[in-house]
Amino acid sequence: MFDSGKTTPVEDTDENRAICRKYCTICPNYKYHQLGKCQPAELFCALGKSSRPNMKQINCFCTGCEIYLKHHLRMGYFCVRK
Repeated sequence: MFDSGKTTPVEDTDENRAICRKYCTICPNYKYHQLGKCQPAELFCALGKSSRPNMKQINCFCTGCEIYLKHHLRMGYFCVRK
């Protein structure tokens, strides 16, 4: 099957949340800003950026995530930016 390389939407599923937890919870950005205490607390690529105010981009693990690769996502830092 031909892979077009186009970005595809990420669904909010239990499976995707489990994959996400393997990456987000060890991400420097996630830990520094304590994003588990805000909404959304995970799967930012599907649900949007965190409600935590005044965040800065420290380091991002998005590009290594299985979801990022599967859906051909771009840029990363989904917890910080729209």
